[in-house]
Amino acid sequence: MRAKASRLRQRLAETAEEQQRQLDIVLEARGPLIRGSFGTRARLCGKASCRCAAGERHLAKYLAASEGGRMRQVHVPAAEEEHVRAGVERYRRLMSARADLAELAQQQLELVDQLGRSLLEPYPRDKPLPPASHFGRRPKRNKSGDSG
Repeated sequence: MRAKASRLRQRLAETAEEQQRQLDIVLEARGPLIRGSFGTRARLCGKASCRCAAGERHLAKYLAASEGGRMRQVHVPAAEEEHVRAGVERYRRLMSARADLAELAQQQLELVDQLGRSLLEPYPRDKPLPPASHFGRRPKRNKSGDSG
């Protein structure tokens, strides 16, 4: 029992360290965030005498993001490319850290529950009470009986 509890405590400490690393990423976020994907597309301009008519297409930068369930793309002028690229990268890092934090929080709750169960002592010894069907607090119920 003690060895299991010790391993669970160690895993909890490891998830707390990783949680702090992810929080540092969130707290380091500076500058504007831009949602979407930044990319390059090759396009034809439509002029018959242009080099693109012979196959050498023009490269254009675009920001793509979903809007109302549909993908929307906007052209990014050359003067704005670095600003948009950096904003998209900051947004991506922040959202990745957020997802990792959510996963770590769930892992921590599961580890706390496991640790709690491993430390439970049956009482009274001759006829112990049955173990709980769950560990931790139950969600509060509203007046209609639904949780939330």
